[in-house]
Amino acid sequence: MYFFKKLQNNIRFSNYLFSLFITVSLSIHSFSQQPAWVNKAGAKQFPTGKKIYSVDASSDTSKVVTAAIQKTIDECAKNGGGIVTFSPGIYVMGSIFLKSGVHLRIDKGVLILGSQNFADYPEIHTRIAGIETTWPAALINVIDASNVAVTGEGIVNSRGKFCWDKYWNMRKEYDKKGLRWVVDYDAKRIRTFLAQNSSDLTLKGLTFKNAGFWTIQLLYSHNLTVDGVVVRNNEDGSGPSTDGIDV
Repeated sequence: MYFFKKLQNNIRFSNYLFSLFITVSLSIHSFSQQPAWVNKAGAKQFPTGKKIYSVDASSDTSKVVTAAIQKTIDECAKNGGGIVTFSPGIYVMGSIFLKSGVHLRIDKGVLILGSQNFADYPEIHTRIAGIETTWPAALINVIDASNVAVTGEGIVNSRGKFCWDKYWNMRKEYDKKGLRWVVDYDAKRIRTFLAQNSSDLTLKGLTFKNAGFWTIQLLYSHNLTVDGVVVRNNEDGSGPSTDGIDV
């Protein structure tokens, strides 16, 4: 009896996969004809400021240089916008907050490493898995801003294992108490990129690695373009909830 039930379930699953394949194939075909809504989606603006603002920060990986990066972003925004860049090197940072008119360019040869100290990620009001709550800010944040871009061929490695370890350690205790799903909210972990209450944002070309939690979250925002990003999580172990893009 068990064999036949298992066979029946396998047949159902195979039928589901076939239906899914047909649906996806039809969707791809229809998208190739570019439906009318395509021209209405995506960022309608891109920062036009051409002035370059170079981050003056040490690439010594023993130092967290969040303040220097944020200072450069703030200066760029205060002067009407432009392009914030890094010299080739490795930079360790916690949460940074982009502002309207700023184009953050992380070029090839630049490696951003996320701080592994929770104190470098201030808590903000946000939404996680359907619940309005306070949660640590992401590594890169675009909040209440418009006409923003984050581009380049560089790498952003969140080094999220410190978040994964926190989660798995808490799971041991929560599972014993029958609180399996509660730990997902109590184990506050770090997102890599957050767009919240923002518009006309372009995120393009970067490689994101080892998110502590979700990689890219697009929240309460409109006219966003995410194009050509690469997500490579779980290189350093088993990362729970390291989603690619959450809308």
